[in-house]
Amino acid sequence: MFEKKAGKSEDMAPVVGRKSVVMTCLAVVLFGAAACGDEAGAEPLSKSQISRAVLSQGDVPGYNFFDESRAETDKSARADKKACQPIVAFAIAPEMSAYDKRSARQRITKSEKPDADYQLILTSAESEAAAQDALKDLKSAVTACSSGFNLTYSGQTNKVRRVTSDKTSSGSQINILFEYQAGMKIRYVVMREGATLVRISAATRYANEFVTVPKRISEKQFQKLRKVAE
Repeated sequence: MFEKKAGKSEDMAPVVGRKSVVMTCLAVVLFGAAACGDEAGAEPLSKSQISRAVLSQGDVPGYNFFDESRAETDKSARADKKACQPIVAFAIAPEMSAYDKRSARQRITKSEKPDADYQLILTSAESEAAAQDALKDLKSAVTACSSGFNLTYSGQTNKVRRVTSDKTSSGSQINILFEYQAGMKIRYVVMREGATLVRISAATRYANEFVTVPKRISEKQFQKLRKVAE
């Protein structure tokens, strides 16, 4: 149903030298996207904090959690159109863009009547500015690639029929409806908290219709993230 499951930022320079500071941006290095902002903002969480921050069994009553953090992900996944690559990097396989390999993954099902599968992935960006840029690049990619593209993942190439964002998308959240030519439908929700990106995917057992991401899961995830970051 789903595809294969899959240091601290530098102190800001004095004002007089700030323009000369070159900040590394995942979107620039990996995907040739727009340049990063010049303010660092929130520090990225450490690997340990990311692991502690991701939801796990017992955090959301009525749901089962299965830790998949050690599972491999295809870091060579690519879209045939450069403009579509942020969709791959931040929605389909976000671990490939994680700063310093800081990521955690959980598969989630309902305790009763598990008619849908959810996959939660936390990844760290290098800075809050980089995380903001990631969402901007993702939003632009969804607009540019609405008519589809070819996706190569785990050695196989599949045609993506369409990619759209629904009305719940906002500045800090992108809600993506992703449909393959073969008919498989997956929803990807990508959100930001400081320098951390939260990606939750949702699909039915046969991936034949779009389903929503339970609000309780996203709310509990943000609560836990904020608690760990305190």
